[in-house]
Amino acid sequence: MKNGLQNKWLQGIFYVLVFFLLREWLLPVMELTKTNYLSIFLAFIALCFVFSFFSVPWWLSGPGKLLYMSWVIIFVYTGEVFFTKDAISFLFGDAMINVFALISGDWAVVTDTFRTVLFFALLWMTTYLIHHWITVRLNIFLFFFMTVIFIAALDTFSPYQGVESIPRVMILGLLLSGLLKVAQILEQNHISASRGNYASLIIPLIVVVAFSGSLGYLLPKAGPVWVDPVPFIQSFAEGAGTAPGRSGGIGKIGYGEDDSVLGGGFRSDSTVVFEATVQTPQYWKIETKDTYTSKGWEQSVMSDGTTVFNPGDVFDSGIAPGPVEDQDVAQYSFNLEYPFLMYPYGSVAAEATVETTFALEKNSQKINTFQGNDLVELKQYSISFSEPKFSLTDLRATTIESLAEVTPEFDRYLQLPEELPERVRELSQSITENQTNLYDKARAIERYFSQNGFLYDQSNISIPEANQDYVDQFLFDTKRGYCDNFSTSMVVMLRSLDIPARWVKGFAEGEEIENNNGDRVYEVTNNNAHSWVEAYFPGVGWMPFEPTIGFSGTGNIDYDLELDSTEEPEEAVVPEQPKKPQPTEIEDNKSISERFTETMQNFMGWISNNRGRIILWSIFAIGLLVVLFRIRQKWMPKLLVPYYRLRKDDWNSFENSYHRLLKQLALYGVARREGQTLQSYANYVDGFFDSKDMRMLTIAYEKGFYGRNIEAHEWLKLRESWENLINKTSG
Repeated sequence: MKNGLQNKWLQGIFYVLVFFLLREWLLPVMELTKTNYLSIFLAFIALCFVFSFFSVPWWLSGPGKLLYMSWVIIFVYTGEVFFTKDAISFLFGDAMINVFALISGDWAVVTDTFRTVLFFALLWMTTYLIHHWITVRLNIFLFFFMTVIFIAALDTFSPYQGVESIPRVMILGLLLSGLLKVAQILEQNHISASRGNYASLIIPLIVVVAFSGSLGYLLPKAGPVWVDPVPFIQSFAEGAGTAPGRSGGIGKIGYGEDDSVLGGGFRSDSTVVFEATVQTPQYWKIETKDTYTSKGWEQSVMSDGTTVFNPGDVFDSGIAPGPVEDQDVAQYSFNLEYPFLMYPYGSVAAEATVETTFALEKNSQKINTFQGNDLVELKQYSISFSEPKFSLTDLRATTIESLAEVTPEFDRYLQLPEELPERVRELSQSITENQTNLYDKARAIERYFSQNGFLYDQSNISIPEANQDYVDQFLFDTKRGYCDNFSTSMVVMLRSLDIPARWVKGFAEGEEIENNNGDRVYEVTNNNAHSWVEAYFPGVGWMPFEPTIGFSGTGNIDYDLELDSTEEPEEAVVPEQPKKPQPTEIEDNKSISERFTETMQNFMGWISNNRGRIILWSIFAIGLLVVLFRIRQKWMPKLLVPYYRLRKDDWNSFENSYHRLLKQLALYGVARREGQTLQSYANYVDGFFDSKDMRMLTIAYEKGFYGRNIEAHEWLKLRESWENLINKTSG
């Protein structure tokens, strides 16, 4: 690289590869910090590399970078696009605040803009260091190694999923290290890094990296040799028994109190939270939230009333329990302790140590546990309950007109942000337009997700942009998510129909690990953290719904299915529907995204079933390509002759064919020496092949190129001479 400008094309290739390698550093930083300005920082990195590539002096590149950083500060923190008077005033005032904070040592006063400047400075220094590694040391292995360690550590110990990032880093790093090593060899041996010399060395490298990368991706993967070290390490950390949470909406799976920002992927965590001994599987409710902010959930009021009761006292959880004769007892044993109860639907009374008291918050239905005036984390307790029963007749009697009976205290369960996109309301209307009662409308929305191409996924989940609604993104853009996406969307859609609804958090039933004479033991882990929906129907009360694909929480609730005489004929008509047209109608009604999803699933299934054949054919194809490339001087003339015969006989075609002939002669071994004139080279070629064709072609080329005589030529004779030489190079 010390050769300077003659190797600029090589330096440009290195900068492009390093740019994508640096992008792998920024991706987890942006995701974990919930920053939505990845493109702005990538543009700064590109700007630094452009200045380095063109060797812009520091007195120009420095102010240029500072100008860009100032514009970013203005754009991000003020919304201004240009350097207006207000924007410049903001920059100056903010700079003064940070200068005084640094001088006085009052670090709490330092603003976010200064932290952004520090991050830009870090990127600035990183790009300068990389420029030094590339242009002087010709070795990037240390940066490549640090990148692998960085991504692997985040993948192991943070919510960031590096499943796709690690292969990209390996391929980019191996290519970059190999290409720099080739450049280093050429530099040490004082060989000109021409495209031909360099290509002859890097093509085998590219083939090996591509082959090994493809092989590693397609081969079946063995399971982990060691168990996940994170729970083991956490068990020794101070406070390991405290409740894990998502802390901002993206990250660790488990129960967390902060749901203000939803979105992003989850890392699986099989840490056991508790074991429950109970006859039937239950959803374990913790709390509800009422305010949707377009990005997540908050509670409108911290407390609007608390009911305190003691162990053994009957309490009202907000949903009427079922018959007394169906009462059961759930006994809990906790590994991770919480200062509140996890209770099943239809809870009646809780039993714990004598000194314990319970406080039920009316606004959130959360039941906190106290001993004296202090919150306490209980290791064991039990709850008596009877699963609720709902009358289908009463549910279907809940008409739209009955919503007028809803009192003002339910207004917070109808709240929606003003900026909610109108198409969300329109979709809710279209889904429920054929339903005449509130219950069937809610059921139609609950079933909508499983029938319209939505996918359950915990990993590849998008985070809404700053101006994007969480529900709107899920319903219309991604159609991919986990319980938070499905449950939040259903609550919002119900509220858009004026049906009171609230968002519920807790745990799903867990996995049955033991059965002792009907008393089943369910193991509940952080992976079972879940959210669902409760809707309110006048005259009936609150009722749970489960919109998430793959879950069936409400299926455990007993319904009164006594149908009246007007509904029975409708049930009887269903079997008489013709069967053959149904698949066609379903197929015709499938959306483009659903068809695309099915096609991709079929394609991936085919790849999985034919993995061995694909590998063998890939090896054969790569080997064939290598052989063909090595003997290209033999078969390429067979393609060049018919190709140029089809082109028009004019100067442009002749000029292109002449340059193509020079390359073909070089491949054949009759290369033009550096500094050799065309006439001298033509005499050498004609002497080598014992012909006069090359001199004729060269004379015509020089007349056209230097004398601008591009018309008075015998194109047919020139083409014959060109073909003679091309055919001789294939011998």
